[in-house]
Amino acid sequence: MSYASLVATMLAMTIHMVQVNVGMAQECDPMKLVPPCYSFVTGNTPPPPDSECCNVLHDQNKCLCGYVKNPAYQPFLGMPGIKTVAQACSITIPDPKTCT
Repeated sequence: MSYASLVATMLAMTIHMVQVNVGMAQECDPMKLVPPCYSFVTGNTPPPPDSECCNVLHDQNKCLCGYVKNPAYQPFLGMPGIKTVAQACSITIPDPKTCT
């Protein structure tokens, strides 16, 4: 599956999950990450630390455990670009086994 197909599939699932809003606080909205971070996740260039991508990721930091524990997001979170973005933004992607 290509990155574009995977991201499109994840986007559709994300829209559904945001509409359902299962167990997450109102401010946890993974859709906020898509526009500013998409090109960095699918490309080879990390975002600058002061980019909109990093700012939104920091805003969503408290939501990351909910995202990593959601099986629908596993293919997206396993993409190599996710680690590059997290490192560039000084964010640690939590281990779902240690999230509470």
